[in-house]
Amino acid sequence: MSNKTNLTAWGIVAILGLLGLNAYQWFSNNQLKTQNTEQVTLTQNLQKAQAELDQDYQSALDNLEQLRGDNVAANELIDSQKKELEIQKSKIGDLIWSKRELGKAQEEIKNLNVKIKDMIAEVTKIKEENMLLTDLNTQLTSQNEALSTDLTKERVEKEEVVRSKAQLASEKESLSKTNETLSSKVDMASAIKINYLDVKGFEIKKNGKLDGTNRAKNIDLLRFCIKTETNMVTPSGMKRFFVRVISPLGETVAIEDNGSGVLTNRLDNTQIRYSTSGEVEYKNQDTNACIDWTLAQKLTKGLYSVEIYNLGFPVGKGTFQMK
Repeated sequence: MSNKTNLTAWGIVAILGLLGLNAYQWFSNNQLKTQNTEQVTLTQNLQKAQAELDQDYQSALDNLEQLRGDNVAANELIDSQKKELEIQKSKIGDLIWSKRELGKAQEEIKNLNVKIKDMIAEVTKIKEENMLLTDLNTQLTSQNEALSTDLTKERVEKEEVVRSKAQLASEKESLSKTNETLSSKVDMASAIKINYLDVKGFEIKKNGKLDGTNRAKNIDLLRFCIKTETNMVTPSGMKRFFVRVISPLGETVAIEDNGSGVLTNRLDNTQIRYSTSGEVEYKNQDTNACIDWTLAQKLTKGLYSVEIYNLGFPVGKGTFQMK
C-alpha cells in the first residue's frame, strides 16, 4: 500500500506541474499579444506624424517659392530659410524614428508650423520694403530727368538761338516718350500682385447648391480664389482683375456672351483674350477673394493654365487639372 500511495502522490504532483506550466504559457502568450498590439499602434501613430511633417514641410517650401522674385535679399532669405526648414525636418524625423518620442515630435511639428508663418511674414516684409524703395527711386529719377531737361533747354536757348525751335521740338518729343514710360511704370507699380491662386470646379445642382468636383463633364462653374500682396502704392477700394483660362491645347477658353473679352497686355502692347473678370474689394493689405465664372459649355480633360491681370499687367498665374 505504501508504494501505491507514493505513485499516486507523484502523479498528482505531475498533473499540477503540467497545469501550472500551461497557465504560465497562456499568461506569457497573452502578454506578448498585448505588447505586439501596443507596438502596432505606436508605429501607426509614428507614421501619421511623419506624414504630417512631410505635408507641412512641402507646403512651406511651395509657399516660400511663390514669394521668390527679383529681390536678391528676399531670394537669399528664402534659400536660407529652406535650409533651416530642412534641418528642422531632419531633427523631427530623428525624434520620430530613432528616438520614437511621439509626443515630443508632435510638439516640434507645432513649433515648426509657427516658425514657417514667421518665415513667410519676414520675406513678405522685405518685398514690401523693396517696393517702397523702388517707388521712391522712380520719383527721384523723374525729378532728376525734369531738372536735367530744364537746364539743357536753357543752355541751348542761350547758346544756339538759330537752332532753338528744332531743339525744342526734339526735347518735346523726348519728354513725351519719357512721360509715357514713367506713366507705364507708375501703373505697373500700382498693379496688385497675386501671392496665391486656387481654382475649384463645381456642379450646380437643381436646388441651386454647389457641389465641388474636378470632373470636366460635370463642371458648371469655376471659382478662382486669390490672395493679393499688400501694395502700399495702391489705395484701397474696388479693383478689377481679369482671368485668362488656357486649355490643354493652348487656346484661351472664352465665351463672349458670358463675360469674356479682349485686353491689352501693357508689358508688350499685345492684344489677348480673357475668360472672365471680377471686382475685388482691396483693403490695402493682403486680401483674400474669389471670382466665380459660370460656364456655358463643358470643359475637356487635361491640365489648364490660369493667368491673372490687373491694370493691364500680368500679376499671377497657376494651373489646375480636370479629369
